[in-house]
Parts: sequence; structure tokens; C-alpha cells
Amino acid sequence: MKKSVLYKIFITGLVTVLIVPVNMLIGGNNLSYAEETATVQLNAGELLSSKLNAYLSSTSYDRNVDEWLWSIQFTNVQSDVEKIGISFSENQEVSNMKGSNGVIISQKEGFFELDPGESKVEFHTKERSSVTADIYQFKDSKKIRLGTLKNTNRPAESKSPTKASENTTNVMPSSSDKLEGSGKSSDSMTRDDVQKNSSTDEKINANVASESITDTTKKVDSSDTQNSVQENTQAKMNTSRASLGSPLTGNTGNPEVPKGAILLEGVFGNINSAGNKGSSGVNNIYNPNVNNGVPYSEISLSGSKNWLSIWSKDQYRMDFSNSFHGRTYINFGNAANGDADGLAFVMQNASSTALTTANSSDDGQNLGVYGGTKAWRSSIFSSWVTPETYAIKKSVAIEFDLYSNSDGRGHDYDKDNPQTPHMAYSFPSNLSKGYRPQGNGDKWEGGALSTNGADAVIRHNGFRLLNGVVGDNIRDNTWYEFRYDFDQPTHTFSYYLKNPITGAQTQPVTIPWADLSAELNLSDSNNMAYWGFTGANGAASGQVKFVFTQVPVDLSAKIENDVLNLGKSVVDIEDHDTYNPQLPAAQDSDLLTFQTRFTVSEGEAALKINEWKSYVSPVDIDLTKTVKNVIAQIGAKKYTGTATVNRETGEIKTTFSNLEVHPGEDVYMSYELNPTKHTETKKTHFSSHVTTEEVGNKTVNDFLSQQVPFWIKGNQAPILSELTTDKKEYTDYLDSFHYSFKYRDADRDKLSYAVKINGKTINDQTVLDSDISDQLFEGTLDSNINLLAANTPFVVGINTISVSINDGIHPAETMESKFILNGYLGFEELTQDYSWKYSRTELSDTKTPMSRQEKMKIKIRDTRNLKKESFIRVKMEAKSASKALLSDQFTFNNQSLGETEFPVNKELNYDKDAGLLLKLDNTSEIGTVSGKLVWTIIDAP
Repeated sequence: MKKSVLYKIFITGLVTVLIVPVNMLIGGNNLSYAEETATVQLNAGELLSSKLNAYLSSTSYDRNVDEWLWSIQFTNVQSDVEKIGISFSENQEVSNMKGSNGVIISQKEGFFELDPGESKVEFHTKERSSVTADIYQFKDSKKIRLGTLKNTNRPAESKSPTKASENTTNVMPSSSDKLEGSGKSSDSMTRDDVQKNSSTDEKINANVASESITDTTKKVDSSDTQNSVQENTQAKMNTSRASLGSPLTGNTGNPEVPKGAILLEGVFGNINSAGNKGSSGVNNIYNPNVNNGVPYSEISLSGSKNWLSIWSKDQYRMDFSNSFHGRTYINFGNAANGDADGLAFVMQNASSTALTTANSSDDGQNLGVYGGTKAWRSSIFSSWVTPETYAIKKSVAIEFDLYSNSDGRGHDYDKDNPQTPHMAYSFPSNLSKGYRPQGNGDKWEGGALSTNGADAVIRHNGFRLLNGVVGDNIRDNTWYEFRYDFDQPTHTFSYYLKNPITGAQTQPVTIPWADLSAELNLSDSNNMAYWGFTGANGAASGQVKFVFTQVPVDLSAKIENDVLNLGKSVVDIEDHDTYNPQLPAAQDSDLLTFQTRFTVSEGEAALKINEWKSYVSPVDIDLTKTVKNVIAQIGAKKYTGTATVNRETGEIKTTFSNLEVHPGEDVYMSYELNPTKHTETKKTHFSSHVTTEEVGNKTVNDFLSQQVPFWIKGNQAPILSELTTDKKEYTDYLDSFHYSFKYRDADRDKLSYAVKINGKTINDQTVLDSDISDQLFEGTLDSNINLLAANTPFVVGINTISVSINDGIHPAETMESKFILNGYLGFEELTQDYSWKYSRTELSDTKTPMSRQEKMKIKIRDTRNLKKESFIRVKMEAKSASKALLSDQFTFNNQSLGETEFPVNKELNYDKDAGLLLKLDNTSEIGTVSGKLVWTIIDAP
């Protein structure tokens, strides 16, 4: 850093030296900062339907052999993948590649080839800075490149050789530690050092390009056995994910009841039970803070030493003549609160009260649907009774088994598949398809003199492990999604369990149509079947719960809902997740009509409407006011009704006197209410439930509607956009700071705004006039950026400016932008003019440093690193055509010009007789001499 000044000396009896600046060269330490984020690199190309997830992690460092241990884990490998390939860059030395079974994996033609059942591989490297691996899958005789895994993290050092499962944390050194081999303490680490040693585990989740290869490999069998092995491996791998820092650490289902849960009044019958019923039942939940405030039904099966079932009513049986879909959310309870045996989703054609009749204390393993624990007979003269005798007849069960029964003492249902929790399907009332004998060869019968036959083992089809696949532990008191679908044209019934938060799911299972239709005896039941759940608990108590967002039956066959504003429907027919201006919507000032249409078809019996119950959200609909215009209308005839409102639950019970609907007629029942005041556009719901009595025989029936969604628009939040600064990079002391942003508000509210830099407010609560179109605001600081100022909001490096606007109704809208600020190194203060005025008579015979006529000031500014005190060396050199004014004629603080050390960021003041002085004597010529004094900062990097 140099600063040059030109000076002149006049000697006419008096000697005058004038120094004026002619040039200032200022250069700072222009540090370059950039956001650096690790990204997965993917090749563009043909999109494929297959997916594979890969996780690259560093695990440990073995000081003894100076090697680093890494692992790659694989999840969601599809069943038709033939093998997985890994290749590394040419300069990457990889050794000791092992699969999850500990067997060395050899390299073939530049690839490490893995069986798709492998869940994890481990390998060693000598290089500590990074690992780059290309991941491939081999499918249909094609090599498919999925992408590149790159990890720039150095594994944590261990004092002894360590297995990956024992030491998997990536450790950054403390402030007193040194990075191994870096020679730097963390205090002196550069920004690059930090980035090289930060944890950057990455994941591939790709659908990408393929390229043909000539190698052919036999396809992996996609049978249930293969899927079971694969998910078993997956489950084992995921049990250690918490220590591996995987994205699935702490993997649970939805801690809240999933939004969209519906009411099921009238769909299910009563709980059937043997033993202690506990608190089991169907409960309607009304909570304004859950499910968007919409009421919903929750089924619970609980207690101990009990066997339970609940079934759809006759009119809500599954109809296999049509396609249907079901979505049930299951809360499997909390493992810490007891060990429930489990539950089953069951389809059956036995009866609406069906339940296993095997309900001794040893029969908790039958889950309320299977039969006995073994074959037996009452005496040696009696016939043998086999286990299916006690099962629910004509049934197909999809079990969720939570407790392993495989002790060899009569609890052997899970002998072939002891790992739990698991999911599988079976045929409870079919001896050969649903059970096998254990401990007696292939025979159920015991010896001629014995009354005890073989123990029963369930034949599990489509076996799927659940822990480690959809969640770390499904008994975590959160909700998991059970999906089941029937496609009528192809006669395909399939199901799976899914984590609604992460999207992880079990491999879908399909139940063969021949088995399904035969076991349910659909040919004799008009293709209809009851559906529901069974459960059982032995000595230990447990509880499972269910809610539904979609049921496999048509709830709108007789009853339809609508919400109208001025005669026009505002129902969002497609039930969009987010609002857009093209959707119909109500304002919070509208008077809405809530309407239910109930139909009695030709050929049916006439029905009397006993009660019309409807449900709205008390958060969204104003129930503090009187319900208006409660009417029912059949054709031109109107009936006036009475409404009773539960303001807490949102239930509105409406009755009409002598309201009968005859075959071929529709009745429209409606009332009017206003929405509550809304601060934002919100989707809410309306549902209804009609209870009827058949005219003539007084048979009571319930009819439940699908809930309909609609939107209510409220006051709209202001919009903030285009926050920018006039530069992307600034220099302290030299630059001023300017910023701008745009804003708008559809309601033209008065807005306040606040501007912060790195969290410190620089402008607060200034009022803005808004409009529906964008308005531009421009702001600036009063002075240049000053890192030395008290309470400055700026820092060297990356800075963040944030702007918040608020209409006083909604949460503040905030936007951020980043900019770079460089430190400054240079002269902030340096006296510009000096003069010496002496007559010859005042000068001595020898060269003597003479005082200036002015005081002197110097301040060197260095804001590159404000965390430490520092000094700067400055070299001073005089240049002139006159030999009398070269450097050796000047002194600075009684020393010859040369290198002098100055403190930074501190103003130094010198009296006239200190600092820069000029040596003069009485022989100095009379006249004018000029020269240049150069000040050079020589410590600049």
C-alpha cells in the first residue's frame, strides 16, 4: 500500500517546505467469498421408472494403518434390479471393499458389482480429503448411471481400528485441537479448511440415463421371498442409522392425525368383543386444532385378554363389481406402554358380528381373526379339531403382527417368520392355505392315545418387515398410512404400508384374485364383502387406533353436499392442496348456504328423515350467530326446521316435522351461516349424516356423506419482492450502501417495514402506503460503511440484509439477500501539508532536525481482521531532484527514514517537534526545491 505526496521547498532567507498529495493508491485485501454447497451430479437423458437411494458416509480413521473407512448404504432397490455397480475415479485408491456380510467384493472391468440384496458396503482409502463414486444399476441388460456421490469430509480419527457401526460421528476439532496433518489449529484454519472438514453426506435419488452393455445377468427373482430378504436387510441396516447420521435418523410417522380424516358415523357397526373390551370403540373427535378443525372418527382397539372386531354395515360393504380405493391411517401405539399382539385388516363374508371363537388366554396370537393354537380332540375317541375351525369364516386377513409368537410352547404362529413387527396376508378359515402343522411332520393328528395334535404355524404370504422400512419403530405412537386398492378390470387387489412423512413404503403386495374371490365366496355374495379390523391382546395391554381419509365404499350414493354463495357453488371439486385465483371461494363477509341433497331411488321404500346432522369447523364458520333459513324442500314444497348448534364441535343437529321422502324424490336441506373473520385464505370442509326411518316398518338407517372442501378468502398478506443491493461486493470505508425492494398489498393496508443487516436493525417501523401493484422503495445509509464504528451491523465476509413488512394482521413477510464486504487496508488519516519557516540566523552550523510549522496526524486503517490487535510496518522514502531533500535529510521520531511500525486503527498525533522533521543548517541554499515523499505499507499480503 503506497501513498505519495509532492512537496516543494522555498528558501529565500526563510526556508519553506510545502507537501501536497498528488496521488493516492489504495488497495485492500480483496477477499472472495462464495456460498459452497455440495450437490449430487446427475446426467440428463432417458428417464426411467426405477429408483435407488444411496448414502455415502465417512465412518472412522485407523491411525495404525493410516487408512480411512467409508461406507455406502443402499435403500429402495427395486426388485427388477439385477445388480448394483460402483466405480471410483482413476486416482482414487480404494481397497478392502466388503459387503454387509463381510465378504470381499472383487473389481470387474472397473466396477465393484453388488448383489441388489446388499444394504451396505465398506471400503478403505488412503486419501483423506474426498471420495467420489459413480453409482450404476444393471437392469434389463442395460447399465444405468444414476449419478455421482461425493463426500469431501475427512472421517473422524479413532485411536484404534474401529468398525463403522462403532464410530460413525464426523468430528470437527475443538479450538485447541489440530487437524491431523494440517499443521493448523482451528483458530488459524482457513475457510477452505473448514469446508474440507465439514460433514457433507449426500444422497442419490435419481431417475436417469441408460447405456447398453453386452453383459447379461439373470434377473433377480421378484418373488415374496426375495422381497422379504431385501426388506429384512433394509431393516437391519436402518437400525443403526441414528449413529450413521442418515437422513432417516429419528424416522417416525406423522405425529399428528393426518389432515383429511373423515367422519364415519353410520359406516361401522358396534365393537364385537370377547373378554375385556377396554376403551375400544368408534369415537367422533372435535378438536379445532386437529384436522383443520374438521370433525373426524377414530376407531380404537384396546385392553388386555380380549379379542375384538368391527365391521362395516351392510350398506357399506365392499363391492368387487367396481374398482375402489382405501386409505387408512394406523397408530400402532407405544411399545413402552405394553405389548399388544397386533391387528388385522379383514375382508369376510361370515357376518356383521364375526369374531374368532378361539379366545382362551393363549390365543392372543390369533389377532381376533385366526383360529386355535393347535389341533386337538376332547378324547381319544373323538374326531380331531383343526385350528381353522375357530377362525372367522370366508375371510382374507392382512395382518399387522406386533408380537412374535415362536416360543415352541404352543405359541408358534410366527415360527416361520419370527421377526416383528411385520405385515402379511393369509386365509384364516382355510386349513391348507392358512396354516401348517409344527412338530408332527405334515400331520395335524397326534398319536392314537393323545388328545393333542400339532401346533399351528401361520402361512404368511407377502411377508413384509416394517421396522427399518417405513419407520425406525412403528410402535412410536405416530400415524402410518395403509393403502389398499382394487382394480376391477384386471381383478387386482394390492396394498402397502407407507410413512406419510418420508414417503418410505413397503413393497406393494398383490393378493391373487382366484384366492381372494374363492375365500370370500364372492360368487354367492353378489361380489360384496364386509370389511373392517380385528385385534387381540394377551396378558399385556395395548392399543391401536385408526382414522380414515378414504373408504373403499361410495358414501355419496344417496347423499350429496354443497356450499353456495349467492346460489353459486364454492366447493373445490378437485380438492386442491393450495389455493389459486381460478378456484371458487367465499369471502369472510359472505352469507353461505350449506346444503345436503338426499335421494330415494325408484323401487326403494319411502323414508322419513329423523335427523340431519352436519359438521362445519367452528374455527372457520361463525357459530356464535343464529343459524338462518333452516329449510327442507321437496319439489315446490318447503319445510321449516329447527337447528341445534354445538359451538365447540361444529355439529349442527337439524330436525323437520313429518319430512318424508318417497321413491324418485330428492330433498334439499339447507341453512345459512357466515364465515369467521379470516386472516388468510383457508380450506375448510362441510359434511353431513342423515338418519332415516323406513316408512311402514320403522327400520332405522344411517347415511353418511363425503365431506366437501371449500375455500374462504380473508385479508391477504402483503407481498415483498426483489430485495437487492446496489453492489454484490463492497469495501469498507470506501463504499456507501444502497438497497431497494418492491412491495404490494391487495387490501391496500398501511404497512410498516424494518431493515436489518446481520440481525441488527438499521431502519425500523417506517410506514409505507401500499397498492395492489408493485411499489419501489429505495434506501441508503447516511455515510460510507464503517467497520470501526460502534455497533456497526456489518462484518467482513458474507453479510445478510433482511427486510420485513407487516400489515398488522398477518405475520411479517421477510426477505433476505446476501452481499460481500471486504476489509480495507490503507491510510485513513495523513496530514497533507507541512512547512518549515526559518531564517538563516535560526539555523545552526550543522544539520539539525527542525520542527514543522504544523501538527501532524497519521491513522492506518486495517479492517481485514478485527479480532486481533496488529501493527503495520511503513516505509518512508523521500525523492527529489535536490540532493538536499533526499531521504537522509529527513527524520521520523529522531530516526532516519526507513521502516517504521505503526499500530492499526489508531489515530496518532504529533506535535510540531515530533514525527516527520527536516534536517537544515545555515548553508542551505536560498530558493525553491520540490520533491515527493512516498509512504509505503509493506505488510500488505
